[in-house]
Amino acid sequence: MINAALQLDKPNFSLAADFNVPGCGVTAIFGPSGCGKTTLLRAIAGLEPHTKGSLAVNNELWLSSQECRAVQERRVGVVFQDSSLFPHLTVEENLLYGRKRLKKISEPIEIKQLISSLGIEALLQRYPAGLSGGEKQRVALGRALLAEPKLLLMDEPLSALDQSSREELMLLLETFLQLIDIPVFYVTHSSEEVARLADNLILMSDGSVLDHGPIQNVLGAVDGELSRSDTAFSVIAGQIANTQLTGLISVDCGQGIVLQVPDTAVASEIRYQPETGVRLRIRARDVSLCLEQPKRSSILNILPAVITELAAEPYKGSRVVKVDIAGKQLLSKISEYSVQQLQLHAGQAVFAQIKSAALIS
Repeated sequence: MINAALQLDKPNFSLAADFNVPGCGVTAIFGPSGCGKTTLLRAIAGLEPHTKGSLAVNNELWLSSQECRAVQERRVGVVFQDSSLFPHLTVEENLLYGRKRLKKISEPIEIKQLISSLGIEALLQRYPAGLSGGEKQRVALGRALLAEPKLLLMDEPLSALDQSSREELMLLLETFLQLIDIPVFYVTHSSEEVARLADNLILMSDGSVLDHGPIQNVLGAVDGELSRSDTAFSVIAGQIANTQLTGLISVDCGQGIVLQVPDTAVASEIRYQPETGVRLRIRARDVSLCLEQPKRSSILNILPAVITELAAEPYKGSRVVKVDIAGKQLLSKISEYSVQQLQLHAGQAVFAQIKSAALIS
């Protein structure tokens, strides 16, 4: 487990972050710009010397009232928005920079495997000036991991990339971050990156942690700060169905539930194979509810559901409703007027109309 209770006072900003998350997998730190995500990451890394409180990472105490481990003793790997590669060193020299300072070095074959998995074999003798943004970030990730960190911190690594490089690196991260055997903290303000990468979620606002825990628990909190916002969304896991419709990608979510998603150019290039595991991101504002199954509708995804929970109070004229669809949770944001007119309540059988769903992995 990673247990934190961190406090930091800076001019015009205060951080108060208390959370507990598993000491494995990818934990996304999510929130709007300026909410303290990067400051929290720096405090965890030991780069904010005035941080107070406590921090324990997988049974190792990094910070307490009696102890504060130095940055180098914490053994964290950091990947920033800017790759921060040394311009006078080749890619290979950049990769090995931190590794040469280790007291104990693993077998060289591990280096070759990592370089291969990052797809940077052909770049080893080149210099950073000759690399694309995506290539630089691959090298930065390799450099961080070759230093054998106990915790990997990533600060919006995709934000400075163009769309093509961003998608390419995202596809790599989806697989790669799940394979490495160390916990990852991933800072982002993108709901797409959260949905595609995160196992756990820390939700931040104004320097404070509003909620934390497994991604489904945080996303599914009907009275939470995130569910009230316009970015409220659900993530549903499934796999590519064996039978496809023309111009669509069919996703089998189990229990006979199949969702249809437009086959975009990006999805076509990926060429999903049947039974490939994928995730769908569905915005709460794109889900409407009705008491009877609509007929002859242009909306393709109309599914039987059961209301499990409603937000205690409306917010700005809308109410968040959580429904269960074959064991999958889905949020719907509808007007309070509709809630009253339809007399919606927990346990009620309804039909969920999904106007739009995005295939994100």
